[in-house]
Formats: sequence, C-alpha cells, structure tokens
Amino acid sequence: GHPTRPSRRRLLLAGGAVLLAGGGTGAALWAAGRDDGSGKGTAARPSYVLGVQVTKSGAAAPLARACERAARLAVAQHNATAGRAFDLGVRVLDDHGTVDGATAVAHELAADRAVVAVLGPVTELTLRAASRVYASAKLTHISSTTGQNDYYVWSPTVTFQTGTGQQAAGTAIALHALVGGLVAPAGIVIDRSGGSVEYDQGSVLATQWWGALRSQVVPEVVAEDTDDAPAAVASVLSRKVHDFVYLGPLDATVRAARQLSAAGFTGPRWMSHLLYGSDFPKLAGAAGEGWFAVTPAVDASALKTKAAERFTAAWRKRYGGIPDPYGAEAYDSVQMVLREFARTVPSGGGRPDRLALALRLHKATYQGIARTYTFNDYNQFNADARTMGGETYVHQVHDGRFRQVGPILAKQTKG
Repeated sequence: GHPTRPSRRRLLLAGGAVLLAGGGTGAALWAAGRDDGSGKGTAARPSYVLGVQVTKSGAAAPLARACERAARLAVAQHNATAGRAFDLGVRVLDDHGTVDGATAVAHELAADRAVVAVLGPVTELTLRAASRVYASAKLTHISSTTGQNDYYVWSPTVTFQTGTGQQAAGTAIALHALVGGLVAPAGIVIDRSGGSVEYDQGSVLATQWWGALRSQVVPEVVAEDTDDAPAAVASVLSRKVHDFVYLGPLDATVRAARQLSAAGFTGPRWMSHLLYGSDFPKLAGAAGEGWFAVTPAVDASALKTKAAERFTAAWRKRYGGIPDPYGAEAYDSVQMVLREFARTVPSGGGRPDRLALALRLHKATYQGIARTYTFNDYNQFNADARTMGGETYVHQVHDGRFRQVGPILAKQTKG
C-alpha cells in the first residue's frame, strides 16, 4: 500500500503497544428461595453465595441495576440446572459510591464465609477501595464496568475486570474513524471533570489520530472545577475541524452537543464510551442525534446469534424488556466465574479454597454472548486486534435512543 496511508494493522498494533504500557445490611440475605436457592444446602448439594457490590445512586445506578439483574438471572439459571453440584444464593449490597461505603461492603461480603466470589464494584472509586479488602481476604471479585488498573499494586491476584481498558477506548474511536472512512481534521476536547479516565483515552486518541491516522488534531483540555468547556469547544470549532470528540461527563457532553448543534456543526461526533446507555439521547434531544459511542458493551437484542437470542429471551421473560446496557457483560462475567468456581468445589462440598478461583480465572478463556474473554497480566480484559475490531460495537444516537450499528469491523465469515 501507499506508505502514508494508515493501515488497520498498524493502528491495532499501536493500540496494543499502548495497552501494554499502560452499606446495606445482610437483612435481605436471600432473595426468593425459588429464584436463588434457599441457602440451605442439602447433604448432597452444598450451597454458596455470589456477592454483588453495586452503587445504587447517581450516575452508577443504571450499572447497579444491570449487574444485579444479570447476576440474579445467571444464578436462577444455575439453580434450575439438573444435576448441578451446588446451589447458589445472591447477596446484593449497596456501597453508596463512597470509599467508606465500598470498604464496609467489601468487609461484610468477605466476612461471610458462604460468599465465594463477588460481581463488582461498578465504579473506579469503589473498586479502588474495595479491592484492598478483597485482596487481604483472598476473595475473587470481577468488575464488568471499570477499566483502570491502578488497583493492581495491592491486588494483583483476586481483582478482575471485564470492562474495557481506558486506552483501548481511545484506540476504538480511532479504528472506527478509519474503518468508517470518517478520518478528517478532528477536535478532541478532554474534560478533566470526567476524571482521569477521559484523559487516558483522550491522550491515546490524539496521539493515534495524528500518528497512526496521519490526520490533523486540535486537542483542548478543560481543567476540573472550571467552566472553560464552552470556550474550549468554540476554540476548536474556530480551527475548522471536520470531526469532533468530546470526552467528559454526561452533563458537559450534553452541553457540548447543544453548542455544536447551535454552531451548525454536522460532522462525525463521538462521546466517551462511558456514556453508552446513559440519558444522553433524552437530555441532548435533537442536538444529540448522530453522536457515536464506541464500546465493547453490546446490545444483545440487536444480534442474530443463538447465544444473543437465548440471552435476550431469558432477560425479557424475567424482566419484561430487552437487556439493560452492560447487562450482557455482567452476565458473561458471572457465568465465567461460576464455570471456574465449579472446578474448585471439593467433592462432597465443604469450603472451597478462595484463592483457587482467582488462579483459575487468570488463565481462563470464556466465550461470552458477544466476545471472548481472556485476561492480561493485570487481570484486565485482554483487548487484542480481534476483540478491538470484531467485538467492539458502534452505537449511534438515532430517534432519541442508542442504536447499535454493528461491530467496528464486520465479522469475517469462515471460508
């Protein structure tokens, strides 16, 4: 090919290199017995508990709902399986999104000897706090909605993430622009009020836009606790960019969408992957139409595979609607954990060795509803060329809701 023309392979390799661098009480201990097991194991069949640590308030509330529903569905299916070796209960605790709350909930779940693994926490802040407790208790936990690895220093063994790494999120936008023929001079506004997550993906994206995509980039960084965002957006627009990326929290992104709309900007626009499934379409209204969110989070109801159709039907039957955003990833995470846990249960029941599950999970490969899960050296979801292209989804706001356009790269049919 022409030497200046970027290649998908180079972008994927660049992304890979970057990736490598880089309180409730126990009152409601058991849910309805017929759903989740009574908690009274029989002599033939021991009973264990899956903990779920979530934040039921603020921006994380929808994630909490998706995770709790996914866990209850997976556990109900497990308990309905003939010939199963053990029964399972679900114990859901709300950490209120604070360091103290996350620490207290993790202590409570770790102290419950029936708890064999935990789904969650759901935010970076709560994961950072809780992972210290889970590490000392040797209790495996898996977060399906976070992507930073600054927990690794103190929890190198039992903390796992199936959410997307932040650098991978930057690469995904660049790859989507390349594959979709959307590469043009781009404005990238990194709003630090969204936290370090936005900075991580934005700096990677800016580097790749200029280095791998060979296109002009106009980056602006908005400091936290300032009201400089509108000025930053105006400054970028004055530079005659054709593409626009706003990486920030929900309210700021909605405001940017309105500002771009008022300025008559109609080029491709991307938001942070964290806003997929948020109220952005509703809040931005007409100004939000056409915006992209690129993320491994899949809308299983839009897929035609048997696995996705089975999952969607089971979710609909239980909850009366299509799966919540991030529901598929939480469900996959629980299924993966349960499969590996089953292999650590001593014959005749008894208390499994908690650490055995973490050691198994680290080496595991699991085929989920829409992607294959393996973990890197930091126990994060291993984003490689295949998952980046074929198992990362483009969602576009259309008629006031997120609609799944498809994977970045259409799956290659086996010939």
